[in-house]
Amino acid sequence: MKRLLMISLLAGLAGCSSLQQLGAPVHSASQTSQPPAHAAGKVDLLLAEANRLADQVKSGALTRTAAADQLNAARLRIVGSNAVDNDNFAVYRQLTVERDAGRLDSDAFRSRLELHLREWMRRWPKYAPKPADPAFSNFLLKLYGLPPLGY
Repeated sequence: MKRLLMISLLAGLAGCSSLQQLGAPVHSASQTSQPPAHAAGKVDLLLAEANRLADQVKSGALTRTAAADQLNAARLRIVGSNAVDNDNFAVYRQLTVERDAGRLDSDAFRSRLELHLREWMRRWPKYAPKPADPAFSNFLLKLYGLPPLGY
């Protein structure tokens, strides 16, 4: 649980109860198709990197924004670039900057990012061309206990 709290510090999601569900399924197979096994592995790699960075945020070695930038470098290395992940990262980073500056609290950060993610969930079925692996987006959706974008 302590590790999950560190993730919430990194993401600015302190108090997010859905983080307790990271390992638990949050939807049925009938609600969305499951991502391929390789995609789930990339989400897990991003989660491991977020955990590592969260420890540095906790120790004061990094700001949330610096950690977000390092997470982005890992995202690009692990997954590569695609329009959906690029958009979600841009919103995530902007909210993180606002959080570091004290203009957003953790609840406002969570609310705004979740709203943006839910908008992508709504758009996804008709979005074309779909990226092969929106792993960063699915990483964020997992943090919120939301189903991954379908494939």
